[in-house]
Amino acid sequence: MNWYLVKLIYSIDGYTNQKNAQFDEQLRLVNAPNQEGAYFKAKQLGKKLQADFETEQGATLSWTFIDVSEVVKVEQLSDGVELYSNTIETYDKKSFIDTVLQKAMTIQSKSLVFC
Repeated sequence: MNWYLVKLIYSIDGYTNQKNAQFDEQLRLVNAPNQEGAYFKAKQLGKKLQADFETEQGATLSWTFIDVSEVVKVEQLSDGVELYSNTIETYDKKSFIDTVLQKAMTIQSKSLVFC
């Protein structure tokens, strides 16, 4: 058996004033004998996890599973191993870097609270 990193894609529907379509991308680990097995196992998982739920405002949101968009074999599980890589292109380098640094500061501030 091998470990695979799979990307599940969900459509998020139900926001009545939402102008743009929303999607949720989830990276998950699955254990399977081969890439094809990992794909079908991930597809079953994606279908199982789709759900409707009610917000605090009373709106019903639907997370509808679309499909598995990526399957990547994980060669080894160890501290610091690369599981996923994605290249991003942007016209606004500074804005992208500022966003990354802001997210990092949020993580740091939350971790300091729990120390």
